[in-house]
Amino acid sequence: MRTVFDRDGYQLEENMTEREFTLEEAREIVPWLVATFRTLEPPRSRAKQIDAAIKELSSRIKGNGGGSSQRQLERLQRALRDVSGEIDAALSDILDHGILVKGVEPGLVDFPHLKDGQQVYLCWREGESEIEFWHDVAEGFAGRRPL
Repeated sequence: MRTVFDRDGYQLEENMTEREFTLEEAREIVPWLVATFRTLEPPRSRAKQIDAAIKELSSRIKGNGGGSSQRQLERLQRALRDVSGEIDAALSDILDHGILVKGVEPGLVDFPHLKDGQQVYLCWREGESEIEFWHDVAEGFAGRRPL
């Protein structure tokens, strides 16, 4: 089961995972997540640059309808698909561990966890040194609470 993202890295649909993590297990994975998201810095940067170029070129095409601009737009769209494939490969590794990817820029993941017999998510965001927050399944990032 996979989580699906749009070209901006926003989650479109989520498939629940069967795995549940203890706090200790989730915390042990954080260094690997830090390294994984660090490897995503170049492709995320390229994707932003390509996306900005596509938007700029698209607005110019609307103004002049230009043929060579259309070919350039198609090349940029192919480049964006290629770099998105690089990002998807790294995200697949995360998903294969049973971790739910909630955001790509910055990296945001949830670990399914049982708290007092109820499934919740342990939440980690890129830039945090360890897992310090959790939230109910229905609340999301805005409902994060300290552990």
